[in-house]
Amino acid sequence: MTIDELANEYEIQYKIVCAKMDGLKPLLSIYSGEDLLLLRKKLKIYYDMACECKRISNLLLHYYDEEETYD
Repeated sequence: MTIDELANEYEIQYKIVCAKMDGLKPLLSIYSGEDLLLLRKKLKIYYDMACECKRISNLLLHYYDEEETYD
């Protein structure tokens, strides 16, 4: 597997997690009490996961961009 393929895998996972969050967000206006608290915690975890997937994907895509040449 190449770095670009791995970056693509992280991008795919980012999109999957974002889709899960989008599916749960409408429940924020329906749930209350303990259920709402648990939903918010779940959304926070998904958000953190999505951010991390996006960050890693970008790191991998630009892995060689900052490589310095030594003459």
